[in-house]
Amino acid sequence: MQLDFTLNITDDTWYPTAEIKNFKSKSGEAVNINEELIIVFSAPGRVTEGDVTVTSDPWSSFTAEIEAREVGSGIYDTKVIIKKADGKRIGNTITNVHIGVNASSDIEPKWSVMSNTFSAAADEEPGITGQLVINSKNHPAGLENVQVELSLIRGEQIVTLNPAAGTSTFDVTVGTYKVVATDLKTPDGTVSAPVILSKSELSIGKGESTELDIDFGAEVHSTTLDISIDTSSIPALNGEIFQLAYLENGVEKLTAALRAGEQLRLDNLPVSGRYAVRIADVRLNNVHYTFSEIDGSLDARCHAIIFDQSRIGQSSDSQPDAAKLTINIAAEKAVDVTFGLRLREVSSTPREYRFDNLPAQQSTHVESVTLVPGTYLVVSGSFIHDGVLYYTDASPEPLTVESNTPVQLTLTIVEGANLRVKGFPDFLSFGGCANMSPSNADDFVEARVSSLFKYSGDDGMGDAGGFLDPAKEPTSQVIAMARQVADKLNQPVLPVMVSYTCNLSLGDVSHIIKDADRLMYSFANFIQALQIAQATKDDENEVPAGFIVNPDYLGECQKNGFAPTYEIPVRGPLAEALAHHNVQIAIPADITDTLKGYIKAVNWVVRVVAPDVVLGWQVNLWSVAGSQWLYSDFTYDDVFDPADCTHKKMTMTPELAGKLTAEYALLVGVFEETPYTQADGTAAVAKGADFMATDRYEADDFTIRAYDNGYCYSPFEWDRTFDFCASLSRHLRQPVMPWQMPASRLADTNEAVTVLEDQFWGTGGSYLMGHAEIGSDINAINKKLMEIEFPSAFADMMGHNSGELFSRHEWDFTTPKYLDFPSRGIFHVQVGGGATTGVVSAVNQNSSSWMRTKLKAYRDNPVKFDTK
Repeated sequence: MQLDFTLNITDDTWYPTAEIKNFKSKSGEAVNINEELIIVFSAPGRVTEGDVTVTSDPWSSFTAEIEAREVGSGIYDTKVIIKKADGKRIGNTITNVHIGVNASSDIEPKWSVMSNTFSAAADEEPGITGQLVINSKNHPAGLENVQVELSLIRGEQIVTLNPAAGTSTFDVTVGTYKVVATDLKTPDGTVSAPVILSKSELSIGKGESTELDIDFGAEVHSTTLDISIDTSSIPALNGEIFQLAYLENGVEKLTAALRAGEQLRLDNLPVSGRYAVRIADVRLNNVHYTFSEIDGSLDARCHAIIFDQSRIGQSSDSQPDAAKLTINIAAEKAVDVTFGLRLREVSSTPREYRFDNLPAQQSTHVESVTLVPGTYLVVSGSFIHDGVLYYTDASPEPLTVESNTPVQLTLTIVEGANLRVKGFPDFLSFGGCANMSPSNADDFVEARVSSLFKYSGDDGMGDAGGFLDPAKEPTSQVIAMARQVADKLNQPVLPVMVSYTCNLSLGDVSHIIKDADRLMYSFANFIQALQIAQATKDDENEVPAGFIVNPDYLGECQKNGFAPTYEIPVRGPLAEALAHHNVQIAIPADITDTLKGYIKAVNWVVRVVAPDVVLGWQVNLWSVAGSQWLYSDFTYDDVFDPADCTHKKMTMTPELAGKLTAEYALLVGVFEETPYTQADGTAAVAKGADFMATDRYEADDFTIRAYDNGYCYSPFEWDRTFDFCASLSRHLRQPVMPWQMPASRLADTNEAVTVLEDQFWGTGGSYLMGHAEIGSDINAINKKLMEIEFPSAFADMMGHNSGELFSRHEWDFTTPKYLDFPSRGIFHVQVGGGATTGVVSAVNQNSSSWMRTKLKAYRDNPVKFDTK
């Protein structure tokens, strides 16, 4: 039943309100609400459950479920679903609905200007559409059969329409839309015409008609080249990537890389003159391949440019002094898979050698192809088999070949991380931070997450001042939310608790790390959370929860150079904590009153109290002495070297930072097993951690909390962050989880950028998920984001402003960067934080919806843990 009503809006700057009353049926019959009253509208901010008050006669208790989707900077399409708390029939008892809005800013449109977006209905969806009437001129000559593609854009919502010539009418949801149209273009790209719109913005009112006129500019003729390389008759070139150049009238206009079997289209080319397409020579496996240039007239037609066998010449490229190559494969463990190897000469006209189908097991291969003398880079990379990452390390590297001298190359296959971590899916997955707002569950469902995380305890910092009341421990609520999301998605969702058993994030490290009372209370509260989690295990949830322990702990210990033997009270505080929870089991002898003993104690407690949970520790980018190396290689005077436990001067790169961090974690026992005796007297072994979490810094780049502390990343710095992760996993041989990653995105030139601190703009989401609208064009980024001034103290590191930071290196947001994460040892990514953009709308007022949309689409084609 569709309803009429009386609406009165009060436009307060920060908390506008609406009163909705006098509900009547549009059809004239009596209002009769069975289960729910649904009200929909747009608002200049968010509405939460506490902002809705329902008055009735007689009085009843009501619940209000709120769904909100951001459709513009600070504008939300909102649905309020009102039901009786006791589930009984409502009838005609509601006399007034009061709704308040937490305004996004003081410059957003007044709520009263959105009054025509309000609709209400009983027990059905309200009608919230208006009509768009499009009057289109006849298409230009040559384009009569090409459809107009019109896009109505409202925040993340895009409505695509295809109006025909003449008058077309469409039902469109109410709201204000930016309207854009792509040029008309024939399928072969040789004829096009601009689409001219009478309006660039449309306001669709409920039950109203809005007109849009479409005209066309003069048709434009151009030449199109469809370029492909067909190597089907030359198997040796299959899979190769070729370098091509396009020339106009003898002048090079474009270079590109093209793989055999793919096609490159060049369109909008001139209609007169000459074109030429050239493919660079390839010298592969002692065969010199040359490609005949293809040229012709630019004549407003489409030309298929195919480099096939008739265009590819072959000649011998071997030399009489070439050397025999023997490849020795040394495998730690035989793997039933083959891999490839490439040698690339270090020269201006490089030769390459490619060796395919090498077995990943102990073997020796004398290759029939001999090597021309020279120096060669060995390109062997890594591969994934059955969920396990393997590295192929070459020696010597580079490989030097001398005249008529047989050469040996040893490839050592090293087993790395097993990416199949219990509790997580068999593909690269994503999760997000929860703040336990009522809207969290729906947001997680929309994003199709595989996990969600929240800090454990009452204060989120270890609750080191006393034994925590079980009612204040949020583990059970987080688990309940994860299972609610899982039920709606019909797929597992792992709840992950972030727990401090010793909080070194507070500073005063040397005191806190040795405070026996703090350690005892935090151990006890950790045990309580573990017990709660373990008790929820059932047949459908064999891994009831995950725990990430002690953010900043390892980083502070490494930065301070604490050795494994560094004295810490462990056994006493642990024994008291176990006794408090009546856990009757002897503490093993390997758990000593040292730093290493403490780390092993945390791992052991998890395996004894909650054997079915999954466990990770956390490390920081700054643990090597600082994080300046993210911006460029940086020399530190005092770096702790885990190899010999001494301090020395080092120049830090992402690879070295990852290596040192991994070596320290291994030194202090994060992944070590601990033998112990179970309560029944039988011998057992407690496993070390299951994975390592790594933390960039929990702040969105374009907030002062980030850039004022030296954290504002362009894609270059993000690249180095994940290079660090790859090195960390490589040297740990363990899976890595980037954790608490800011998922904020860039704003383009069409978006309103107002108060940076309120809008949470950044680069993490654009980098991770791809942002093709930005691509590699700095001018496509909103100018305000490129004008942020950095503190002068960071000028040498970050530049003077964000525009300078982005201008120092080439970058490209076109494609997602997560595509190679498994080959970097990354199995899962957690986005967002307590005050940082993730996937829940309750944490910020900007574009978590953008990330949700991206993650939702990702689940249709996730990155699997295998090498294709």
